[in-house]
Amino acid sequence: MLAQAEFSTDQYASAATHFQMARARAPAARVPLLAVRAGTAFEAAGQADSAAAAFARARSGGTLASIDTWLRVRQARVTRDTAVTAQLLADLPPPAAREAPRARARSLLLAGDTTRALDAYATTGKGGGLEAARLALATGDSTRARTLLYALLARDPLSDDAAAGVSLALRPLPPRTPEQHVALARALNRRSTTRDARIHVEHALRSGDSSATTLLLYGELLVASGRLRDAVRAYAAAARDSTSRPLATYRRARVLVRLGDSTAVAALSGFALRYPADSAAPGALYILGDMQDGRDDWPQASRWYGELISRYPGDARASLARFRLAARAESTGRPDSAAALYQSEIDASGPQRTAARFWLGKMAEARGDTSQARAVWVALAREDSLGYYGMRARREAGLPPLAFAPVAQATTPPPAVLAGLARIDTLLLAGLDTEAQAEVRVVLAHPPADLEGLLAWSEGLGVRGFGSAAVRLGWQAALLAPGDVRVLRAIFPWPNRSAVEAEAQEFGVDALLLAALVRQESVFDVEALSPAGARGLAQLLPSTASLMARGLDVTFYPDWITVPDLNLHLGAAHLAELLRRFGRVDAAVAAYNAGPIPVRRWLERAGAGDPDRFIELIPYPETRGYVRSLLRNRELYRALYGP
Repeated sequence: MLAQAEFSTDQYASAATHFQMARARAPAARVPLLAVRAGTAFEAAGQADSAAAAFARARSGGTLASIDTWLRVRQARVTRDTAVTAQLLADLPPPAAREAPRARARSLLLAGDTTRALDAYATTGKGGGLEAARLALATGDSTRARTLLYALLARDPLSDDAAAGVSLALRPLPPRTPEQHVALARALNRRSTTRDARIHVEHALRSGDSSATTLLLYGELLVASGRLRDAVRAYAAAARDSTSRPLATYRRARVLVRLGDSTAVAALSGFALRYPADSAAPGALYILGDMQDGRDDWPQASRWYGELISRYPGDARASLARFRLAARAESTGRPDSAAALYQSEIDASGPQRTAARFWLGKMAEARGDTSQARAVWVALAREDSLGYYGMRARREAGLPPLAFAPVAQATTPPPAVLAGLARIDTLLLAGLDTEAQAEVRVVLAHPPADLEGLLAWSEGLGVRGFGSAAVRLGWQAALLAPGDVRVLRAIFPWPNRSAVEAEAQEFGVDALLLAALVRQESVFDVEALSPAGARGLAQLLPSTASLMARGLDVTFYPDWITVPDLNLHLGAAHLAELLRRFGRVDAAVAAYNAGPIPVRRWLERAGAGDPDRFIELIPYPETRGYVRSLLRNRELYRALYGP
């Protein structure tokens, strides 16, 4: 425990010493595993010879034969004798073989052959460019180091390697050319402050880079900085390039909308007219309708919504326009017009056709035709039994809740699956998490062809914290047996049910709702990370986690955010707080996704007291789908796992 704590806090030499001491006192079965951990610590401490000896000890005796290929790679990359390295890396099977080039490069460096090591790093693929740049810099070849670094930043600006390379670009290898300034700006964008990225783009512009791609990036950064008028000018300049003109024109029009500029309508409508085949044209028409809708100018809103529907009947935004118009028709006493719009969604096979059928049932009920309403809902419940609207229709029709037959007793997993899971377990016990993840990726790339193998892998990965991989294999199983309850459980797993139920009980929330939320947020993947920076099982932003921890008087450090029990504890507390604040489940889960401020605004709209209408008119597509999915998940968990 002491060694692990020291390793986690970068005290690698001390960790290696204590892993060695633990190894000397451990039962025989744990000795090789502790040798691997000692080797990893020695390597991190820069003590290559000690690391090589530790890995060699771990391999002796054959106890860790199932992970020997990975241990060969580990030993090879800390071995000074390149002949021994070549022997260790010979005939490696995948996936360990992919790491052989980098291990060979590290061995060459240890052997003092810097030139060959630099060439080897430069050709090792992912990660090699950054290490090659660092090595070139260390050997005094700053020209080559700069070339390698900025090639990496330009090629993959949002990668982890680019993030690590930013520190080199900000200090020893600052950009010199306009292209290098732009590459650094792209790597800084969405990581550092917008101002930092903008400074480098402005430097490139002053140095003569007037390309449309640079101007488009500049416009994006200006918008993020709140300098909307400057962004309009940047996009107008980018539109001089014929290739970039459609995108620049559309972005300029969007900014004019945000400014409330009187020319915004002409800009958007002109774009939609001039570029009817552009993928953004339906969006431009929808924005026009939404803008007039927000001003309560329904004649103009209807005009633009109608044009969108007539031009692009199958587009997702045309579907939204139909529902907006239908809601307006209902609220103004024109039920026949609303019904026609819902029917047109069905006829166009639109993305919301099941929703349209549900609303046709509600309209039939509103006019007193209960038999017609029930007929619509019963048919929908049968045809979309696992969907949100199928479940809503089931409830409206008075049908019994969704239920499944009991799951048969689990069978013993196939031998190949047992061996694969054992190998992953051994890697995790040895502290080789990266190698364990590589083994999981192999399973996803080459899944079993049979149902039992898929289900066994899905369950095994799920209980080991690889939730998203487990669910992906569940979907593969659904292709073979879509109605099998075991397949549904693989797609909607509950690997840590006791922990979820305990947290739900502590904060007084429905355990099924909390399970549904975790399934929607992270698919029970303990290391899940969203583009917005939310992390862990309950996908909490660091700011939200810190705030909840203070309210609960819980000690919290940012590095702890993915600790499963703590993340789940804070997530349950956050959900409970939103339920208390809004007093209704639909609004609370919408706020979990979009934040409380917009939800308060949505609740002030006419008709928001009806949960169905409230959900239907959520303006954020992501949040609208999130609420539907989460409420559907809750019913599925009720049916699959019982109370």
